Amino acid sequence: MQQLDSRGHEMSTASGAAAEAFNAGMSGFVNWRTDAMANLDAAIAADSGFALPMLTKGWILQTGRTAAFRPLIKSLLADAAPLMGNANAREQAYFDSLTAAVDGHGVEAATIFETMLARNPTDLLAHRLVQFELFWNGRAKWMRDIAERAALSWSDDVVDFGCYNSVRAFSNEEAGNYELAERCGRLAVEINPSDVWGTHAVAHVHAMQGRVDDGVAWLEGLSGNWGQANQIGHHLWWHFCIILLEQGDHDRILELLTAQVRNPDSPLVQAMPDATIDLQNVASLVMRLDLRGVDVTRQWGILAEICAGRVEDFANPFSSAHDMMVLAATGQFDLAEKLLAGARAFAATQGTGAAGSLITAYRAAGVPLCEAILAHRKGEYDRVIDLISPIRHDLHLVGGSHAQRDIFFQVLLDAAHRGGRADLIPLYFDDIRRLGFDLVEQRTFYRDMVAA
Repeated sequence: MQQLDSRGHEMSTASGAAAEAFNAGMSGFVNWRTDAMANLDAAIAADSGFALPMLTKGWILQTGRTAAFRPLIKSLLADAAPLMGNANAREQAYFDSLTAAVDGHGVEAATIFETMLARNPTDLLAHRLVQFELFWNGRAKWMRDIAERAALSWSDDVVDFGCYNSVRAFSNEEAGNYELAERCGRLAVEINPSDVWGTHAVAHVHAMQGRVDDGVAWLEGLSGNWGQANQIGHHLWWHFCIILLEQGDHDRILELLTAQVRNPDSPLVQAMPDATIDLQNVASLVMRLDLRGVDVTRQWGILAEICAGRVEDFANPFSSAHDMMVLAATGQFDLAEKLLAGARAFAATQGTGAAGSLITAYRAAGVPLCEAILAHRKGEYDRVIDLISPIRHDLHLVGGSHAQRDIFFQVLLDAAHRGGRADLIPLYFDDIRRLGFDLVEQRTFYRDMVAA
């Protein structure tokens, strides 16, 4: 007898123990807990012929956006391949999409999931994964369309209705539908106060609308619920620090940087010291402080050695740009040039093994962005403008959220200010407003620039 997952989808296993462990692993992943992998391993151990936990494990590694995981993902796909003869169409979609994604064809992977979700609109795991893939490929409106297409199939009597609302909330926020995003995010948190993704979506709304006091109250009020979260907990503290920047509370941000955003004593940091989301959090936060004139020499050093070991990792152009921030700020210019040369070579790669949306992103925006960050550190402000201005409407291709990519506009505007190009500042402000940011001239970095 075939087993069912927690939402009634059929799975290719007759083992009740394997099904139970898979459901626990899936629940751990969609709820951002640290127990997902252990439960998926238990499912594999209970039924070695059950492909779905192998594929889910591979997909979780894929969301890490690092080349270091690629061999393990390939190994999991190789283990799953002989089992696909007994797989159903839904499981085949997980296999085909992961096969595409690991080779840099993220948009193709998303298309496979989209087709499968049209038949299985309550497959929450697929909703989470397609959101990840489209997010890191800069397709916010597509992300929203997939979530909205499924909305009529979800109700409060469907398992994980709250989690679906957190997915819907974030997709709508990134697409600029702030009212619906906040309503769905708050509903998710009302259903489960520990829903970190719903919390995160509402935090994004606050950031985009410039609602500083609301953002502080929202995140401080819920921070006690993040104890079981994986690295998303660190990212929520990053969001809190981004809000505190608008209050000018630099001292508290510096304290939180090593107490919450990246606490070296945290079991999560010790287990995965090079987790890309943690590296992005620290680099972008320190860069924001640096641009505001705060002495962060010591803080840049936190990631100096780790980023030095990532100069050949081209799994994500957003991460490469943050690696470049650290290498340039810590004076590792030889390694910065090595990263840049590698990114250029990767962007020039041809052939089906590596071509796809990932190479397109490096080619269109990732390489010039990395070059611009290095030029900014060297004080070559005209060069920064020459590099970022032509690609500023394509920055979404490197992935990340509007709030995260705002650091690149801050670098561009700092270059315009320092380079004596005040004529460009209103033009760039218009760009930022078009992205969905409200109260642009009232935000600390931009307000101080206007005053200067």
